[in-house]
Amino acid sequence: MPGRLVEQLLDAGLITERQALASDPDDPLVPPSRVIQNLVAEGLDERTLAGHFVSLGFGPVLQGAELARADWELVRRLPATDAHDLCAMPLRPSPAGAIVAMADPTDERAVDVLRQWLGGAILPTVARLSDLLAAIDRAYPPDRPTLVSDPWALVGSRTPSGVVVSARQPLEPDTDQTLPDFDPALSELASTSSLVWDRAWNRSTTERDLPSIPSGGVPTPSAPVPATPTPAPSDAALEVELGELREASTRDDAVRIACRACLCFARGGAFLALRKGVFRGWDGIGEDVTTVGIRSLWIPASNPSILNDVLHSGEPFIGTYGDNAADHLFRSAFGNRGRQVAVAPVLIGTRVVGVLCADDPVTDAASIERVAQALAEALEGLIMSRKSRN
Repeated sequence: MPGRLVEQLLDAGLITERQALASDPDDPLVPPSRVIQNLVAEGLDERTLAGHFVSLGFGPVLQGAELARADWELVRRLPATDAHDLCAMPLRPSPAGAIVAMADPTDERAVDVLRQWLGGAILPTVARLSDLLAAIDRAYPPDRPTLVSDPWALVGSRTPSGVVVSARQPLEPDTDQTLPDFDPALSELASTSSLVWDRAWNRSTTERDLPSIPSGGVPTPSAPVPATPTPAPSDAALEVELGELREASTRDDAVRIACRACLCFARGGAFLALRKGVFRGWDGIGEDVTTVGIRSLWIPASNPSILNDVLHSGEPFIGTYGDNAADHLFRSAFGNRGRQVAVAPVLIGTRVVGVLCADDPVTDAASIERVAQALAEALEGLIMSRKSRN
């Protein structure tokens, strides 16, 4: 199992051969979760790793606050030793099975063990490794050999543990490397878990009351910091950006300027290229937006989402973010603050080569349509120029 996982990550271009050799002891008894931790210690960006699993259908990526809301009755069923060994955190029951955050949701042996302890079906999902390890340490203190009767009573007194991530240089956006076709036998949930997960998560949070956390347990998360209001749109500033976009000399420059142009009418902007059936983040700009975060965004175009709707309709979208797994991942790349989003297809001829996205726009779809059209013309011009030189 660890060997197969490492091979898939290597084939996907997420790790180097050096990282693969340093992380995989070639021992079948070593659990994949341990190999995952070794890979992150060797420099694999944990956000990129989570995005890889989401592209297989496991998701959305859960945040630390969501891990802290775990059903402690479910937590008690899993022994502490197994929680640490499997790097798995039970979260809550659902009609489709127990939702469990795992370092490696494709680990079928770990899923079998979880099924035995938790009883019934298991619905694996993902979280950033550092958040997952911290949640497991809080629920199952490693210095206690047995599971405490109320694991949340110790939360307030423990400092969350984590791993120091040394992010490697992400793949260049114009590379031909992308996610390969994965073996459907990788997991029984690989091809359907996105829809199942969406239904299970939504029903588990809306149809049942979560148990109250005992006093001394998980602190109530503070209210989120209000998002900085989006400035009023500036037509003059947008015209300046469009003028620069027409003069862009490289694809990277064109994409960067297009994303920056979105700031004239939105909190943030990003471009996702469509390559081999996967929306891949290319670049982005704005509050709470980082290039690394955008480039770690890989969303299969076939997954139900706003991006999928825009791809098939060829029309721009403006409205609230969706509720599907891919939409949650998409929104997280913008910092999870915006309520509205605008998405416009970027077409060269009749072919959609990507989508331009604006977080919390303050105008109608016309603004992002103008930028998307200008970006398409700039990219097409660069392609023609390169062909003429050859």
